[in-house]
Formats: sequence, structure tokens, C-alpha cells
Amino acid sequence: MDVPCFRQLACFLLLCGGPLCLAQAVTIQVINGDNGRPLQKQIVSVTILYGKGESAPAKYDATLDIETDVNGAAQFRLPEPAPAQFAAQVRMDWARWHCGCGVLAVTQVVIQKGIVESAADRKKSAVPMNPVPGQILFVARPLSLFERLLSPLLKG
Repeated sequence: MDVPCFRQLACFLLLCGGPLCLAQAVTIQVINGDNGRPLQKQIVSVTILYGKGESAPAKYDATLDIETDVNGAAQFRLPEPAPAQFAAQVRMDWARWHCGCGVLAVTQVVIQKGIVESAADRKKSAVPMNPVPGQILFVARPLSLFERLLSPLLKG
């Protein structure tokens, strides 16, 4: 085999097999459902869950705490081998926000389709609620003044 042909074949094989070798990245994004703005500096907790018969990788922390950036996004890489499931939760200020900000996610569904968890009315929301593959989208809604006034009374 001559050298230029061998190089092309090697590059082709590396490009085809490269994504299989890399750990999958998952992005968790938190946005305001009323105006579509990202919610930055929110703490996202991710717990990797391995079932029976699955082996957890040696040097990988099963619980991660990540802060959202200016785009409301927090990103992490799944370990190899990837778990069947993982849990993700955003720690919100419940006195200001209404959010179903916790999910038990099936890894393959997140990687292939993405997931949306929303507290906002999908019809009235200012944001398109279409996740992209590899994304968990949490849509929070700010509490109204009436809800904030009633909240302390309901807790008591």
C-alpha cells in the first residue's frame, strides 16, 4: 500500500471510530419560562446510577455538583462505560421559582433525543421547549407576587 493511500485510510478510520472512544457530553440548561433568559449560577447535582451487573468506573465521582454558566448551562461527561440511568436536579430558590427541576433520566433517551422538564405552561411559554440530543432542559417559572405572599402561609 502506498503511503498517501495509507494515510487517507488511517484518517478515515480515526474519524469514524473517534466518537465511539469519547465519553458522551450531557448539557443541562436552566431557563426562565416567562422570558427565555438563562438562569446562571444555579447549582446542578448529578448522580450517576449503576444497576445490577453494571460496573462503575474506578476514578469517577458518582455525584457531581456543577454551576450553570452565563448561558444557564452546566455540562458534564458521562463515564465509560455509560450508566443506564442518572439523576439530575437543580437547586432553586423555591421562594422565587416554581420548577419541576429534578429528573431520573435514561441515558440513551438523553443522548438520542434530549429531555424537557417544565413548570411553565407550554402554550404560554416564551421559549421553544424542544431539547436537542444530549440536553436536559429545565424550564422554571418565577412565582407571582400572589404565590410569594401565600407561600409562607402554606408551609406553616
